[in-house]
Amino acid sequence: MTAPLDQPSPDLPSAALPLNRGERLRVILSAVAIVTLVGVSLSVSGPLLALEMERWGTPSTLAGLTATLAGVGNLMFVPFVPRIASRFGVKALVATMLLLSSALHLAFWAMPYLWVWAAFRFVLGASIGTLFVLSEYWISAAADPQRRGFIMGAYATALALGFAIGPLMLTVTGTQGVLPYAATAALILTGLLPLTLIGPNAASVHGSPRASVLSYVRLAPAATLAALTVGAIEIGAFTQLPVHGLRMGWPEASAAILVSAFAIGNVLFQMPIGWLADRIDRRKILLVMSVTAACLAASLPLTGAVFWPHAALLMLLGGLVGALYTVGLAHLSARFANADLVSANAAFVMLYSVGQMTGPPLLGAGLDIAGVYGVPAAMALVLGLYGAVVASRLRAGPARG
Repeated sequence: MTAPLDQPSPDLPSAALPLNRGERLRVILSAVAIVTLVGVSLSVSGPLLALEMERWGTPSTLAGLTATLAGVGNLMFVPFVPRIASRFGVKALVATMLLLSSALHLAFWAMPYLWVWAAFRFVLGASIGTLFVLSEYWISAAADPQRRGFIMGAYATALALGFAIGPLMLTVTGTQGVLPYAATAALILTGLLPLTLIGPNAASVHGSPRASVLSYVRLAPAATLAALTVGAIEIGAFTQLPVHGLRMGWPEASAAILVSAFAIGNVLFQMPIGWLADRIDRRKILLVMSVTAACLAASLPLTGAVFWPHAALLMLLGGLVGALYTVGLAHLSARFANADLVSANAAFVMLYSVGQMTGPPLLGAGLDIAGVYGVPAAMALVLGLYGAVVASRLRAGPARG
């Protein structure tokens, strides 16, 4: 007989993996290394494919739609990940997806046709989504419950650095010929090396999930909707902040700095806020961060056309938004274990993908409707709605699990 779904998994309430301290450390370091390598590769392949399609003369809308297919592949495949991992083992599935992702990057170079690339990006989205779900499961399950927030912060920091470092590869490999594709494929393959550090106790999921993936959105909305919020704000900011800067009257170089300021805050804030989340009710931290971030976004127009105060506010905003992911993931890890934790992580990654697909058009609509005030207004709206959800959960009483 299984426990009620809104209670912790009965097998291992404090952690999903029966590991000693050394094994836990190896699992965490290996999972962080794998996801960081994937992050570096993604941040290379995104601009690489975009630049190549631009050379083909592909309309920007059509090129954008092919990129969106990666999110669609993620959404369609990720719900099946918990049961596949339970049957075949997490380690085997991670290795398979690393091999598939590497092969796809070589296939991009070998078959340079738009509709073929669209199909490849769909499959790549499914494989990358799987890697994120299972790596985050490993980290969540192996982390010491008393330090889970800090460890999640370290993971998020490494991932953010991976995304920042990735584009530098293109300055070495260039953007034409086989080299950038082969280098990206080889980088992904190096993710197989950390797998050798993960022992058999972490190779499979214990038990089966007790409900569908989307049920965990209803059970832990404060945690899972954090991913939706971060996906919408982060990707929306990366795509629309340069346009926002130009419409503010700043040159292109300054407009690009706005994105860098947002990303730098993301890197700097993760571990300190993760450390704080180990000492305070995580839902309270989520509420304070979302409300503060909404106020920061709403305050951006008050800087007028003065650039550096604008950039400073964006750095603070980027740090708080990024930390929502860290604290939301730590909160989710405290609620569930075993196969339930894999399913909850799958829901988390799915909602992040939904945010990635909806954020850019939402902020773009803000630009069209309200001009330079549109991006800050759209950000404040999304963050305010999320803050309202967290406040309602706090009023409902203490979190179970």
